[in-house]
Amino acid sequence: MNRRALAIALALLLAVIGTGAVLAYVSHVNARAIAGLKPVTVLVAQREIPAGTPAGAAWQDGSLREETLPAQSVSPEAISSITADLGSLVMSSDVMPGQVLLRPMLVPVAQVSGGLAIPGSMVAVTIPLCISQAVAGYVHAGSQVAIFDTFSSQSLSSSESCSQSGESHQGQASGTVETRVVLPRVMVLAVGSPGSGQGGSGSGLNAGSQSQGGVLVTLAVDQADAERVIQLTETGLPYLALLTPASQTGFDTGSQPLFQQ
Repeated sequence: MNRRALAIALALLLAVIGTGAVLAYVSHVNARAIAGLKPVTVLVAQREIPAGTPAGAAWQDGSLREETLPAQSVSPEAISSITADLGSLVMSSDVMPGQVLLRPMLVPVAQVSGGLAIPGSMVAVTIPLCISQAVAGYVHAGSQVAIFDTFSSQSLSSSESCSQSGESHQGQASGTVETRVVLPRVMVLAVGSPGSGQGGSGSGLNAGSQSQGGVLVTLAVDQADAERVIQLTETGLPYLALLTPASQTGFDTGSQPLFQQ
């Protein structure tokens, strides 16, 4: 009889422990889900804000307004308020209506040149792309991107055109074809369309980007990287990848081809 009572008590104890473990796990999962949906306050442009506009002035005239968004949909670099140290900084490029204000978009006023704010000792270089090569239009001022190039051991036509849907049409390749990273991480200063007056390059792939599917992406780079971007624009097949602060990108150590033709 005592053994039977002991077995029943042990079974009840295990049931209680198991139930507690399940409840703890469910509570943890719910907490993580709620954390992702937790609302955060960010500043969003209500109208187009020209490059060079002080952040403090944009806030005071109503160009910026607080909006509440789910935490999981907001970049860690999103600005929630214009503090004293941010008020004197200016927009590095035009900010479009509905765009969330990110910290990289604000720079000291002394860095604005020709309506475009260029960080530090860097230079601005524009690369023309099709929408499909520019992450379907998700790249904007303040984004961090990696730049890739596709090349061949024998011949690869770099002539291309952009369709109205934003897809690119490329020539034929022969030999071993590879795609490799050219620049692992670069900051985007501005994004515009051909003829919009925002950045631009008069050669290379730009001729093929003059359709409705073309986009001009202006980058902040040093001299060496500017040379790589210009060469890629003239002779290569560029492609962008949108990065987050946690994205890991780097130069490839091997030279194995991705595929053969």
